[in-house]
Amino acid sequence: MRDETVINSTGRVDGSGSVFTTAVLAVNALVVLLIISSNSLVLAAIRLDSCLREDIRYIFIGGLAIADLLFGLSMTYNFITVFALYWVDSYYGCLTAYVMPVISLTASSFSVFLITVDQYVSVVYALRYRNVMTATTAKRLLRAVWCGSVFFGCTVYMGWNTYDGRCLMLDAMSPSFLLTMGTMAYMLPILCMIVLYTRILTIARYHVRQIALQEQINQDPLLRERGVKLQREVKMAVTVMIVLGVFTFSWLPLVTVQFIDAFNPGKNARCN
Repeated sequence: MRDETVINSTGRVDGSGSVFTTAVLAVNALVVLLIISSNSLVLAAIRLDSCLREDIRYIFIGGLAIADLLFGLSMTYNFITVFALYWVDSYYGCLTAYVMPVISLTASSFSVFLITVDQYVSVVYALRYRNVMTATTAKRLLRAVWCGSVFFGCTVYMGWNTYDGRCLMLDAMSPSFLLTMGTMAYMLPILCMIVLYTRILTIARYHVRQIALQEQINQDPLLRERGVKLQREVKMAVTVMIVLGVFTFSWLPLVTVQFIDAFNPGKNARCN
């Protein structure tokens, strides 16, 4: 059977009953279900455990889970409007399909950045960590991240867009906005995290070697305990670096398309 699914110039999906559309719906529905369920479980675990609620690291992890949960909800909105109801023809209805992922990406990237900063402070300023990074400070930082993310996303509603009735991302979103988002909400936090994690691993490994040498001389159990703690921090840093790598590559296709489109001089000359 020939696949007749197409997206026309207005952003509507034609041939919604085709095999291709059914397959796309099934795969994406599974992905959305996994995103929403897994992040909901993380948030529920943090909410129900009083120790986790006051743990600095889990406060930031909770912020990351909320951002990823928002992305799952935004995908749900997109699928419903594209495949079930067709694209919403209104100005706000269309732009909402792109504003929600923008807020999610921005909040997600800066939440991972806060986790990195927390790791950095715990290793580099270990003796002052409890005074520098408190639960109140962590929650304030998360609030600032979310306020900034929501404000940045809402600038699309305020006119930072090129919406002309066609509800496709590269038609509705301004090239300058896409470039700014890719730079400020993706590249900049990732570059900062790479620098911080390089510093974390360098300092932590140096301290581990120094403690091991002192332990051989003094046989001090306190030194051994500190060495074990530092090794645990190194393992945690490596784990978060893996998460950072997954985060980077998962958003890379979208950001790449945005950069290509932002620098495409022929965008305004597309066929209607």
